[in-house]
Amino acid sequence: MASAALCSKAYGVNRIFFAGPVQIQQARATVTARDIVCDLPYPAECALWFDHHQGNLADLEERGLDPASIPGRFAPEKSCARVVYQYLLDEGRKLPDFFAELVDAVDVVDSFDYASVEEWRAETPAHVVANAMKGEFRSPSQRNLFYRNLVYALRDHGLEKVARAKAVRRRYEAYLAEEENMLRLLEQDARPLEAEPSIVLVDLTRHNRKPFVWKNLAQVLYPEALAVVSVECAFRNGRKTNDLGFSMSLTIRQNRSGEPKDVGEIMRTLNIGDGHPGAGAGRVSCRSKDEMLRRKDEVLSRIVELWRVQGKGDGG
Repeated sequence: MASAALCSKAYGVNRIFFAGPVQIQQARATVTARDIVCDLPYPAECALWFDHHQGNLADLEERGLDPASIPGRFAPEKSCARVVYQYLLDEGRKLPDFFAELVDAVDVVDSFDYASVEEWRAETPAHVVANAMKGEFRSPSQRNLFYRNLVYALRDHGLEKVARAKAVRRRYEAYLAEEENMLRLLEQDARPLEAEPSIVLVDLTRHNRKPFVWKNLAQVLYPEALAVVSVECAFRNGRKTNDLGFSMSLTIRQNRSGEPKDVGEIMRTLNIGDGHPGAGAGRVSCRSKDEMLRRKDEVLSRIVELWRVQGKGDGG
C-alpha cells in the first residue's frame, strides 16, 4: 500500500491493481511497458520495478537479466516502500513530510522488527491500518476497493489521519473480534515441533474449509518460540486440494537475539518458494492425500535441518 501511495503521489498514477507473486510469474496478470510494479517478481516488461526480495533478484539472474539495466531499483531493504521512497528522494522528488513516518512504520511492520510482543500488539496508527487490511472481506472486489481507497488516503493524508478514518476503524475493530477466534483456533492447531521445540508448527491441514488465521499470533501462546511455520491445504474455488502451502516467519524473540536466520533462504533452498530473512512462503503440489501427508513431514524435517545449520558458520 505504501509503495503504491508513493508511486501514485510521485508519478500521478491513479489506476491501482493488486496481484500476487504467482500471478506475475505465470503471466496471469497483464503488465505493460507503462506500468510500475512494486514488491513483486519482475514481469516480462514494465516502466519501473521496485523490490527487496533476494529470491526475485536471483530469478533475474537465472533469466539472464541484469538488475542494473532495469528501470527502478532493487535493494535489500526492510520494506519495498523504503526502496521506492529512497529512489524518489534520490530523483529529487519533493514528497509530503508524512511519507517519512509512513515508510518508517512500514519498515517495522514488514520486517517484524519489534522489541516485544507488547509493542507488536499495541494500538498504534500503523497497527490500526495493518490490521484493518487483515480482516476478512466478503469478496475480492470488496477487498480491492478497500485497498485502493487506502492507497489514495495514505497518498493524500498520511498514516495518522488514515488510522482515524471511520471505515478503517470499523474494520480494525472487526479484526480484533476475529482475532479472539484465531487464538482459540491456534490453541487447538499450534504446537512446538517435537524435533525442534523452538519452532512452533501451526498445522491447518485438518480443516475442510479454509481457516482464517494469522500464524504470528501463535507467539502470544508460545512466547519462547523463535519461529512459526504454518502448513495448510490449498483451496481452489472453495474446494480443498491435496496441495500444500507453507509459510514461515521469525518471532520477535528470534529477531531480538541477533542470531542470523533467513527464512527466505530456507524456502529457496527447498525450491518451493521465496521470501526475505524474516518471512517466507512456498507451495508443494501433491497428487493424493498419502503424498500430501508424506511431503508435509518431509518438508518440515528439511526446514528443521536447514534451521539448525543457519548461522553456524557466522558465529551464530
